[in-house]
Amino acid sequence: MRKMRQSSSVAFATGAIALRRAFGLRYAIGLGLALALAFACTPPARAVLYEGHPDLSLTAALVTAGGGPDHFSSQQVFALLTGSAADAEKAKLTKQFGADRITNAFAVFDYAVDDTIRIAGEKHIALPAPYPDPANPKALALALYAAGTSGSGKWDVGYMLEHLISHPIHHAIMRDMDAKFGAANNASFHEVLTQIMMDLAGVYGSSASGGAAH
Repeated sequence: MRKMRQSSSVAFATGAIALRRAFGLRYAIGLGLALALAFACTPPARAVLYEGHPDLSLTAALVTAGGGPDHFSSQQVFALLTGSAADAEKAKLTKQFGADRITNAFAVFDYAVDDTIRIAGEKHIALPAPYPDPANPKALALALYAAGTSGSGKWDVGYMLEHLISHPIHHAIMRDMDAKFGAANNASFHEVLTQIMMDLAGVYGSSASGGAAH
């Protein structure tokens, strides 16, 4: 994050020089400060951008795997995707992050899906038939991993969410998640989910190169 802001500062300085020459010092300083403030206040999750159509069939598969829109449970999805290794994976995650962060991650995940379903209902967006088969853990895990893999080959939570539910709804639920749980707990959820997906990719053989907790 620090490197990103440092590189952004260089870009701002270069741009300010060009603006000063073209439009005068006062305009350059004003615009440069505005841009610097915007970047400084923008957390990484908001920087992720997926511009394609959402994969609502995959969204439906995820929701179905978790018990359906009225009873969604991220722990049920976790149990499905990890199978007989569920206890070992949860123990590993608990050792890595601590029990409180794991409990928080599941709570935030549940809320994110519930909030998405609420917003989709308000916008009269109906989910299609689920695909892939929500009872097929390997197919679902790899589809979710593919949905979160950007053009650079990196896996990103925010990119997956935008692929599942669209850019506008992703940002709407991010605001709601921050408001309900706080930005730190939301960020922690992103880190835990990233690790889970990295572990699943290792089990199921994804060729993607890594992940980012955005």
